[in-house]
Amino acid sequence: MATNVTNFDAALKQIYSASNLARTTLSRRPLLAMLPKRSDFGGRNMPIVNVYGDPQGRSAVFGNAQGTTGTAPANQVSVDDFLLTRVSNYSIASVGSEVAEASKGDAMAFLQALKASIDGAMNSLSNSLETQLFRSGTGAIGTVGAINPSSAGTDVAALGDEEDIASFDVNQVLVFSATDGSALRAGTLVVTAVNRSLGRVTVGAAYSTVTTDGDFIYPQGDAANNGANVCVSGLSAWLPATAPSGGESFFGVDRSVDSRLYGQFTNQAGSSIEDGLITAASLSARVGGNPDVCFINHVQQRALIQSLRGFAGATGFQGQNYDTVNATTHKGVVADIGFRSVAIQGDTGAINVVAANKCPAESGFMLEMDKWILATLGEPVKFLNLDGNRILRSATADSVEARLAFRGNLGCKAPIYNVNIQMPAV
Repeated sequence: MATNVTNFDAALKQIYSASNLARTTLSRRPLLAMLPKRSDFGGRNMPIVNVYGDPQGRSAVFGNAQGTTGTAPANQVSVDDFLLTRVSNYSIASVGSEVAEASKGDAMAFLQALKASIDGAMNSLSNSLETQLFRSGTGAIGTVGAINPSSAGTDVAALGDEEDIASFDVNQVLVFSATDGSALRAGTLVVTAVNRSLGRVTVGAAYSTVTTDGDFIYPQGDAANNGANVCVSGLSAWLPATAPSGGESFFGVDRSVDSRLYGQFTNQAGSSIEDGLITAASLSARVGGNPDVCFINHVQQRALIQSLRGFAGATGFQGQNYDTVNATTHKGVVADIGFRSVAIQGDTGAINVVAANKCPAESGFMLEMDKWILATLGEPVKFLNLDGNRILRSATADSVEARLAFRGNLGCKAPIYNVNIQMPAV
């Protein structure tokens, strides 16, 4: 068995080359794919410098500018450092030794079983990252809607927003809280079925034993639980939908002093989708921003395309003009992955509107992409192989396993050029 493990490890290094690993990780995950990346996030934190004010030693009167007359102005740049810290995310792929033993004489059979398990673990981790990158860091992936008891002691619940169904899977272990980030309710529920058409989640016990309508839902281990966030501080954290309160500490910074530190937000719930996007583009442009990508949910993208069929000649829109936005190049690896977008014309140029199924349906994010950074310790999704082996004997089960991990966080160098949009209901 030891020899086989060594041989299979060598094979996996070929299967999961740098380019194949990037392609598997980034495919179908537009935000994860398109974010600029750096993989040197060592040390305890990474300073993300934000300048939010110019020196105010300026006046038509020299003495006022210099500060020798009247009230002395602040002649220094207003600057603060977000001290970005890492969070971790893990996924385990396991194959029982019985499969290995049954595959003796057919090494390819075992390799295929191992690859299938690793692909699944990689998919699970990448999907989790894409979800977290859109959210606030509390770990919530949705809310409980209406609970509809079913037979055999199981419950079915409609989600508060059925589009959140993209973040649920069979065998997920779920925990709940009354308000986002607060103490968890006692107990867990395991997902037994997922209806993606209706946005309904079935669990193996009565919902009422653990949770109730309106509760926030988390995968077990991801919830802040009245403590520090353990998930990525995503777009909703960097670009809150309301102004931060005074005295907050976001990566060590009180952002309430200037919106340059927390970006912009606009409530377009009562507008058309196209008007909402134009408004957001203008908000960015008026402070010197040049947004180039806007992420919205698929349901919003569908409504936008349907609307544009009647607005082909409308000012600011290019009808059904489609474009392709590519994944970023990372460490010399070109991930040949593109995402189709609807091109709209903002105040400062074309903006690619990209549909992302992990983007909350009520939110859109208009971004200046080069102001963002996904900072990681190594590759965004990597094998834990400090001993050089991608396959390990499990210490707790009769199996071999591969361990995958993400270690890093999201940072922004200029939030003010980016906009959180409360989208209209469709």
